[in-house]
Amino acid sequence: MIDVAHFLESSPITPTIDEIRAALDAQAPQQIYNPDQFIAPEAYIHDYRAAAVLIPIFPCPDSGDLKVLLTQRSLNMRNHPGQIAFPGGKHDPEDASIQYTALRETLEEVGLAPDCFELIGELGEYCSISGYCIKPVVAEMTRMSELSLSEAEVECVHWVPLNHLLNPQNFQYIERKIGNITRGYFEVRYHDLRIWGVTAGIIFGLYQAIENHYRS
Repeated sequence: MIDVAHFLESSPITPTIDEIRAALDAQAPQQIYNPDQFIAPEAYIHDYRAAAVLIPIFPCPDSGDLKVLLTQRSLNMRNHPGQIAFPGGKHDPEDASIQYTALRETLEEVGLAPDCFELIGELGEYCSISGYCIKPVVAEMTRMSELSLSEAEVECVHWVPLNHLLNPQNFQYIERKIGNITRGYFEVRYHDLRIWGVTAGIIFGLYQAIENHYRS
């Protein structure tokens, strides 16, 4: 089991795109640790459905800094309105692959076509309380294109420095009692953005995959 306290005290990592690719190539994806599954296992008894998200990483041409595209869900959505998320959604039966799901949902949500990206690897699944096993697909954004946001799904987008997201000192682990059940989740703050739950958990999984490669 992951030692959450140890993680929160770990050093930041500042990988290049090539180092991220090497890290994801070097190891089989491991299911992402979700602390909530261990402290509230009764909430995770599901017939899980498949879903995918894209982690789009853009190397800024002027500085070389890596930035990650995050969406803010529409305030009118029935589920999780206003939350920060990666572009993505459920795997449809007609989707050719889980990678196709991530790219299709990105096109639908923010208007970025598949040819804007080079897929560089995958993380293990993150199983959520809502009954989805989510496959994170990591991609380098090789060309910038004008965004076209789906008004029904996306309120706005944010470009967040990857180095900020891969610094455990920017994480918090929060436990909260809801009814008779104690729930636990990660949270990352960036200016006025609150990145938490599934999205923060997937970022944690990305850190773990890269950091494991650094240590090997």
